[in-house]
Amino acid sequence: MIRKMDRMHHNSRPISSTHPTVTVAIDEHRGRTYAKVELQWGTSHLASLGVAYRHPADYLARESGQELATARALSDLADQVTALSRAKN
Repeated sequence: MIRKMDRMHHNSRPISSTHPTVTVAIDEHRGRTYAKVELQWGTSHLASLGVAYRHPADYLARESGQELATARALSDLADQVTALSRAKN
């Protein structure tokens, strides 16, 4: 299962280069949940992958793995943006 969500403005106009676009794709395979997050901001393109594993004995809902994998990918992406910002200054 793959879900893809794009950040879009409410007025359907093209997004200018000053507004970031974030894409999240979620996939589940062999007991693992993978979340790929991509950020396009001006000329910069960054991508990150988060992985979560739910043991069959866990009582967590399936969505918990999706949320955890996405959080891990977003955390890594935030670190990349911070490093890129520091490198430019």
